Amino acid sequence: MTMANVSLSSLAEVCGVSTSTVSRALSGHPAVRAEVRAKIEAAAAKQGYRRNELVGKLMSHLRAGRTSSFLGNLAVIHVPSAAQPKLLPAQRRCIAGAVARAKELRFKLDEFSYGQDGLDAAGYGRVLRARGVQGVIFLFSEPTGLLTDFPIAEFAALEIDYGQPNPTLNTVCLDHFGTMTDALDRLAERGYRRVGLFVARFKDRRIRHKWSAAFASYQRHTERIGNVPILMAEDLNETAFKRWQAEHRPDVVVGHEDEAVAWLQKAGRRVPQETAFFNLSWSERKRACAGLDLRLELQGEVAAETIIAQIQRGELGQPDDPREIMVRGRWVEGPTIRAAAG
Repeated sequence: MTMANVSLSSLAEVCGVSTSTVSRALSGHPAVRAEVRAKIEAAAAKQGYRRNELVGKLMSHLRAGRTSSFLGNLAVIHVPSAAQPKLLPAQRRCIAGAVARAKELRFKLDEFSYGQDGLDAAGYGRVLRARGVQGVIFLFSEPTGLLTDFPIAEFAALEIDYGQPNPTLNTVCLDHFGTMTDALDRLAERGYRRVGLFVARFKDRRIRHKWSAAFASYQRHTERIGNVPILMAEDLNETAFKRWQAEHRPDVVVGHEDEAVAWLQKAGRRVPQETAFFNLSWSERKRACAGLDLRLELQGEVAAETIIAQIQRGELGQPDDPREIMVRGRWVEGPTIRAAAG
């Protein structure tokens, strides 16, 4: 039996008592006889059982009728990269959702940006321990080796979106593949037959190429949206976009940069009459347009709920079986695409 699966019920079975007796003994309840308590404590120590302090605190509050009390501390750590040195607006909205949901669940969430405090990974671990942080949510800009030195085994941990290949954590993210497929279905239903995807290479790489994979798969297996090649570049600029658009003539362009509307208009294309635009990140739009609401606040809310559940279950460090919890994006109507018939 490993520490990960030592439970009150397994201790009760070993000691020949009820689960409630084990619970009372480990919480110091005076109704448990001294010799029984000693037997249970010895078995717990031998098997590596560690009491979940959060659950103990929660149950104490519930028994006392104090359900509105503060329960614990969480942290979110943004890990920047050369391509993305600062938090994106989308990430800030994820954090806002996490902060709000954590507060509803009686947790406080503090924000850190890795590298700005002059600390290394081990230093952040010391700071978090000093603040009584129990769970850490990571926001990675790109894959990094941070967690090889971070004391991950001491905290419940997960990441929003992707970025950490080793060790792999539980992940809360957008369902990029399903969301793209849904959007392409609707574009095809509106009569678009030459759909073009343009995306910055680092953005596609950061989400493990799920935008481009979904698009290429849809092109290959449905034959509904034509075969316009994907425009992908590290420096996705107006010159590259206009060259691609002129050569392949998509009837709708799909991408993150709504500057594409101005680029199309400069090229003499009327939007949406001649070429439509659909924003892959409508949540970060700078102008009125159609696109995908990536449910950013909801992703943050789910992350807060998930990390608190991990704490309550005593799940610390790298999980044996990492999980992905995905949120589906929503289609949003806008003036850069033709309206649905009828």
